[in-house]
Amino acid sequence: MENIWTKINEDIPLYMEGICEKYKLACIKISPLKTALVGEKYALIIAIDRFEATVSYLCKDGKETKLYSCDNFFAEKYDADDRVNLLGGEGAENMVRNNIIIIANGLANKWKNVLEGETDWIENYKKSKWFSVQKMLPEEIEKIEQYI
Repeated sequence: MENIWTKINEDIPLYMEGICEKYKLACIKISPLKTALVGEKYALIIAIDRFEATVSYLCKDGKETKLYSCDNFFAEKYDADDRVNLLGGEGAENMVRNNIIIIANGLANKWKNVLEGETDWIENYKKSKWFSVQKMLPEEIEKIEQYI
């Protein structure tokens, strides 16, 4: 059953097209409300909620798969340069779409090292007030693990 939120998730590849091309990432829908940008050794998970979109970082830590809720950690570096080409108007749909635009711009402008597959930033993230490990559903992990 398609609704505004699942439609936004369907559109994530359009918002992330430049990043995926430049960094050779596969854009894979892993659930009705989550899409993964998958590289060789990591994935960025874009999740849609009622009033926002979030980004998490998935990687292997030995044999264990870790999902870091790094949205706020990344967002601390976003600035006016990342808040461009936003949609006008009110409403939850525009809020979420604008959030995705800011994430795409912010990743491209401030987090190139993450997109390139570097992991040095994780130590700083683990020391930050934003550090959090999330859980993913086994079927979501299964869809991603065939790529990383």
